[in-house]
Amino acid sequence: KQWYQRRVRGGIRDVIVALLEREGCMYENITIIANNFTWKDGVFAGAEEPYITASTKLEVAKQHKYFAEVVRDNVLLLGDMVSDLAMGACARYKEMVSVGYCRDPDKDGEKYGESFDVVLAGGNPGFQVPARILQDIIT
Repeated sequence: KQWYQRRVRGGIRDVIVALLEREGCMYENITIIANNFTWKDGVFAGAEEPYITASTKLEVAKQHKYFAEVVRDNVLLLGDMVSDLAMGACARYKEMVSVGYCRDPDKDGEKYGESFDVVLAGGNPGFQVPARILQDIIT
């Protein structure tokens, strides 16, 4: 099965791309939707439109042609807010597994448990569980 990966971040696009390239993970089927910052003489000069925040990323994703054109067999959605699940509504897919990163399980654990398929709680749970899910799906 062919996997497509989409990242929507409020971070610096160039940093995300550089890290993926450094790790040998920047494949042709990966598209990054992230903030593009402009620099002048090494100093931050501004952000290109549209500026992506936690509250605008869904609208930005809806407007991106990738979400309307590509049909996926499987989607692995990772989020650290319950509202991130709305990103799944933008994509066209057959099956989706959602993984929620819950920073405060005492406060939000029940809400995350009711919303996400898998919940990783507290500290720095890393990406071992999502990596294992991917491995199980593609083998």
